[in-house]
Amino acid sequence: MENRNKNKRKMLSSLLTLSMVLLFLFFSPFSSLPLPSVIPTATATFSSITITDVTPTEFSPGDTREVIVTVKNNGGTDARDIKLAFQGTEIVSLVGPTVAQIDTLNSWTSKEVKITVHVKEEAPNGVYSIPIACSWNEITTKTTIVGYTTQTLPDGTTITSPNTRTDYNFPEPKSTQLGINFNIKGRAIINVGDITTDPTDIRPGDENVELRAVIENSGEAAAKDIEAKLFLNGKFTPSWSGTDRSYIGRLNSGEKGEAIFHIDIADGIESKMYSIPLRIKYKDTKGVEYEVMREINILVKPKPDFEIVSYYTEPANVSAGDTGVKLHVRIRNVGSEKAESVSVRSTREAEVPFKFDVKSDYVGNLKPGEEWTAVLKFDVDKGASPKAYQQGIEIRCTGDRDLGDYNVYLFDKMIPISVSSSSTGTFSVPGFEILFALIALFMVFILFLRRKR
Repeated sequence: MENRNKNKRKMLSSLLTLSMVLLFLFFSPFSSLPLPSVIPTATATFSSITITDVTPTEFSPGDTREVIVTVKNNGGTDARDIKLAFQGTEIVSLVGPTVAQIDTLNSWTSKEVKITVHVKEEAPNGVYSIPIACSWNEITTKTTIVGYTTQTLPDGTTITSPNTRTDYNFPEPKSTQLGINFNIKGRAIINVGDITTDPTDIRPGDENVELRAVIENSGEAAAKDIEAKLFLNGKFTPSWSGTDRSYIGRLNSGEKGEAIFHIDIADGIESKMYSIPLRIKYKDTKGVEYEVMREINILVKPKPDFEIVSYYTEPANVSAGDTGVKLHVRIRNVGSEKAESVSVRSTREAEVPFKFDVKSDYVGNLKPGEEWTAVLKFDVDKGASPKAYQQGIEIRCTGDRDLGDYNVYLFDKMIPISVSSSSTGTFSVPGFEILFALIALFMVFILFLRRKR
């Protein structure tokens, strides 16, 4: 019975002691102090390098952009000499340095590193990773045994104790494998496909040539508000205002459209292949504008062309009422192709007092650079006023059939023919008067020599 009472007194004493401790904690000045937080042992006693953010992560094929990578020491121990070795892939690679280094990363802190990332052209849509080999030195406290001390006690017992050395900044190598992901979203890729023209064969001097270019979206995203513009020079001009532009609109991935232009070809240009710059503007589905330069290749084929080298009348002086006046017209093929079945004929002009008895003259074939003189014959009206008249001359030919040119070409020219009031009037081409003057001087010189003999 006595032992039972003793146990009750002990339990009561313990409860009183615990109550006093609790009252002391709640009502003493120490009750206002914060309680210590509990940190998980795994992170509190080690360093842990992680990547917490990557900006940007969305790319399009062909992009080359700067990327900011946020690196954090997610542990309670400092880290030094952090190295991040970025291992590019075939699709996503680094431009420039592939290793980033951070000198110190204290516990729970972050730092940013910058890299330049390039995505391969025409990369398929998808998420692509870049592996990162990460290494660093963890700063720890390390105690090592540097020797032993042997001690003999008074009772003769021998005790051997280790001698230790504590290093409070010991760098312990650590490593881990990290990675960052990029989302590749395809973009529109605008190219030029087949080119067709109407007429099929383009030659110098052609007008209102219809030029059709297939515009295709070979990318993996849609393009809208597509507009194409030709950059023309003096050899090619718009047939009328705005015909050097063409609006296509929207092209989804894999779709094709057609740009239509109308252009004029300058006379006398060289026959060869010409490249005309083509600017294409478009927007993506977010409204971001893009611009690409392409080119259109067109072949300008050869063509005969003619000019009048000289002309004169016989007689040189044409008067009202003259009959049987011969008109000599010398022509030259200044084109780049042989002219076949060449003929020269006069055209009827208003208010011209000439009636042609021989209206045309057949010349034949003329190669580039060759010349020939055609002869026409006309009468002058008796009531013709004394002045110069513009007489039309038409040169007609076909192309070189050996080259597949079966076109008929017409060249309209004008020459002035002067009618004088009397037989003293003269007409000739510039310089013809000098020729007659020289002949006259020569005849005078011959007569002078005969008389002297």
